[in-house]
This record gives sequence, structure tokens and C-alpha cells, in this order.
Amino acid sequence: MARQGISEQQVIEAAEQLLQMGQAVTVSSVREVIGSGSFSTINAWLAKWKETGDRSKPADVPEMPETVARGVRHLWASAWNEAQGGIKAEREALEAARRDMEREQRAMAAEIARLESENAAQAEDFDRVTAALAEKTLALAEADKTASALRVENARLDERAKAAETRAEELRQELERLHTRFQEMAGAPKAAKARKKRGATE
Repeated sequence: MARQGISEQQVIEAAEQLLQMGQAVTVSSVREVIGSGSFSTINAWLAKWKETGDRSKPADVPEMPETVARGVRHLWASAWNEAQGGIKAEREALEAARRDMEREQRAMAAEIARLESENAAQAEDFDRVTAALAEKTLALAEADKTASALRVENARLDERAKAAETRAEELRQELERLHTRFQEMAGAPKAAKARKKRGATE
């Protein structure tokens, strides 16, 4: 029937303790009080204990006197009214808190909308600045390209100018040589005539 482990006395004491505390006497509650034991063993001892009499409920108590009942009712009414007042105050506080929260939510929503609008405007400005920067960058690249071409062309023109100056100098020198030669050739007949004239007179 019952296995060794816990005694009948342990089960009875646990059941009596539960009754005194006004708790239901069950296999689980008895096992919790004892702290060990199999369910089948506890159930067997508990069934035997219940056979001795109806111990599922504590002994009957006498009726409460009317004066005590009136005092209890008065105490209960006072406690209930006080609780209702506390509940009303709590409800009013919760309602005020709810209104404050709604105001804060509306303010936060307005602030979020403002920030989103400001962010959109900043994004548009950023796009415009980015486009202008790209345009200026392209223009700068074109200007650098043109300046580079002009530098190359200027260097080529400088070389041509230097070559032209050198050629002009050479031509001037050649012209001076030709002029000198021309003068020499033009003066030769006169010198010959002069020599002949001096020879005739002698």
C-alpha cells in the first residue's frame, strides 16, 4: 500500500497545519509542507486520515454578535469610502497625467514635423550646393585644361618668337654686310678714276 519514506504522522501533522492556516488539504499542499514524499504515499495516508472524519473544513464558529457585525460593517464602509476616495484621486491623477502625456505627444509630434521639414530644406540646400560644386569643379577642370593648352601654345609661340628674333638678327647682320659690300663696290670706280687722274698729271 504505502511505501517507506514518510510516516503517517508526518502526513497528519501537515494536514492539520494546513487546516489551521485555512488552506485546502491536497496531496500537493501536504507534500509542500513535508518537503518530500511520493504522491502515492501521501495520498494513501491522507485518505486514511480523512476516513476518521470530515476534516476538510475547520470547526464551526459561533455566529458573530450584531454589535460586532455593525462595527465590522461600519469599519468596512469607512474603508470602502476611503478606498473609493483614493481611487477617485488616483483616477484624477491618472487623467491629469494622461492629458499631460497627450500634450507632450502633440508637442513632440510638432517638433518632429518641424525637424523633418528643416531636414528636408537642408537636404534641398545640400543638393543645390552639391550640384553647384560639381558644376564649378567641371568648370575648373575645363579652365585648367584650357590654361594647360594655352601654356603649351605660349611655349610654342615663345619658341617661334625666339626663332624669329634670331632670324631677324641674322638678316640684319647680313644686310649690314651687304651694305658694306655695296659701299665698297660703289667706291672702287671712283678710286680708280682718281688714281688715273693722278697718274696723268704726273
